[in-house]
Amino acid sequence: MGDVLGYYIRMLTNINLDTGQIFGISILHSWVALFTMVYLFILAALIYRARPKVAENRFMSLMLITEGFKVNTSWYMIYPFGPEILPYTQYNRVVWFFFALLSLMLYVSITSFYPVKGLRFMTKDVIRKNLFWILPIISASVISLILVQNGGIVGAFGGATYVFNQIPGGSADVYLYPGTKELGSAYVMNLPDYVPYYFVLPEQTGISRFFLFGQVLFALLAVFFMRHAKKNLEKSDSTREKVAEARALSIGFLGKAVFQGSMVFFMIFITIRFGQFNLTDVATMGNNIPLLILYITGMYGFLFSLVLASLFEGVMFTYAILKNEILGIDERLRKTFSTAVFASIGAMLVLVASELMETFIEFGWVGGIIIGVPMIVLRKPIFSMIHRLSNHIMPDAFTTKEKMYIDAYGLAMEDGSITDRERQLLNMQAKTLELDPSRVKYLEKWHDGDKKPGNTIAI
Repeated sequence: MGDVLGYYIRMLTNINLDTGQIFGISILHSWVALFTMVYLFILAALIYRARPKVAENRFMSLMLITEGFKVNTSWYMIYPFGPEILPYTQYNRVVWFFFALLSLMLYVSITSFYPVKGLRFMTKDVIRKNLFWILPIISASVISLILVQNGGIVGAFGGATYVFNQIPGGSADVYLYPGTKELGSAYVMNLPDYVPYYFVLPEQTGISRFFLFGQVLFALLAVFFMRHAKKNLEKSDSTREKVAEARALSIGFLGKAVFQGSMVFFMIFITIRFGQFNLTDVATMGNNIPLLILYITGMYGFLFSLVLASLFEGVMFTYAILKNEILGIDERLRKTFSTAVFASIGAMLVLVASELMETFIEFGWVGGIIIGVPMIVLRKPIFSMIHRLSNHIMPDAFTTKEKMYIDAYGLAMEDGSITDRERQLLNMQAKTLELDPSRVKYLEKWHDGDKKPGNTIAI
């Protein structure tokens, strides 16, 4: 491919949905997915290290590792690889489907840690303490059986094709993974400024579609389980911490179902309406711009929904497990959530506006300015609105040490002010409790405004 940086610049600066110049979006998705995967792995490590011997922490850590790997669906677009990458894309798919099946079992097995009528047997210690290693073994065994029964990767999950085009409008070099059916036509574009380019086209079988779309159905099942568990915990006078955990997990699963489910149903709709098609068909759509844009929107909408769903799920799960374990983790997770939402909304609006301006006046950068400038100017009120939403779904929760400091600060503030002597005592208390000065400032600010809506402690 030559100069890698030049390839990135050429792909990213020549995005045009009308003509099918979409590989820049694939590059953006691959990098976003990579950072999301690393972030989820970090959250998994935090959960595990907080209580490494506790079954629930091990379980949640495994779930975040699973969700992290699943977002990295188009990693092969992160660098201009040659056809030698094709076998590795297939091996990676096997690992992906291993984690996909594992996640389905994890969604159901969450009932081992929360009471669900009819599934009480799952809470037995012999089950809950061994899920983190039994489920991966089961998943690996099932995937191995599927591969054997279907004669290998192609029969089980589908083949893969690597297409490389270096001549505008000319024939493309096509490389097939052994056993893959040859394409009827190669994806070529008569755009001198856009070549060379490449893409990998993975095929799908009925089994692979089940694992792909089944994520939404099982996430909805997990939402039902966690809502039922929350009601049971409230009736049994369980601790507020456990009730809050169930609520947070329920919201996490619901977010995944909404983000990913909406795009799944959209893809199903356009498939029923226009038939099944893939990247190679984009070149044959000709002037049917609405259909082309519908397909591209559905495809990338689904890919980015995987990232957003897993990121939201990971933040909510970490909040549920660590909100009372790690100082200020709830505040940091809310900031991550707010930043991700703001960036996602901004990026989507800029892309849509740029494409509209490109279509109507042939100056896409005008759309970027129309959306970008207001987003920058109004970033504070927008962040404030998003932060209120994050406060609603992730209320403030404090560790035992933080609660002790809040109590001490509350006593000192009974007369409405802090004397020098009281401040010295509070500083000693904060030092004894090993509280960071910035966190102390946040706790005091929270206490002073604790009568405002949305500032109640949720534990």
